[in-house]
Amino acid sequence: MLDKIIVDADFCLKLGGSEKYRFLFEILPLIAHEIYMHSHAFGEVRYPASASKQLSDLISKGKVRIVDQSTLSPADRAVYDMSFRALERVMINPIKPNKNRGEACSLAYAKATGIPIFATDEAHLQPIIDLVLNTGIDDITCLRIRNVVEMIRDGKIDLSRKYAKALWRIAYNNKNVTNANDIFDREIWPL
Repeated sequence: MLDKIIVDADFCLKLGGSEKYRFLFEILPLIAHEIYMHSHAFGEVRYPASASKQLSDLISKGKVRIVDQSTLSPADRAVYDMSFRALERVMINPIKPNKNRGEACSLAYAKATGIPIFATDEAHLQPIIDLVLNTGIDDITCLRIRNVVEMIRDGKIDLSRKYAKALWRIAYNNKNVTNANDIFDREIWPL
């Protein structure tokens, strides 16, 4: 189990996308002891309703803590502001200022507070983090849904292969992964 993570909206949307299976509610507390989510990213989790409900349940049970930069100490706020500006230059398009803002806010908060893991499913985000934020001090690593499934496979999370495959299928059901079952069976967890 990881110590601390900060969670992105896309991670919640993919894990919480099923009315039948409460993967978001069940999995997040098994990944880390402390789970944070920036208020801007939290505001992005509205639909599907199942994701919003599971996230709200996690918050009400004290499993996920909503945070923002307003409560940071002056020193941490300075790190947040510098990190956000650096990310803003490469991630936020002035024509679409809200696109990627949740990721930028979350990453800046993680950098300012020393949260080492960013739970996201953005495939091409790690190189940006490495370029803009990671200096060898309080570096941030992305945790993707594939990594969670691999944690289950490797026995770091005590769940079955069947559960992991169902989680994988829900997360990638018709979302640009036409062969999700094949990827799972061939690449991630062969029989």
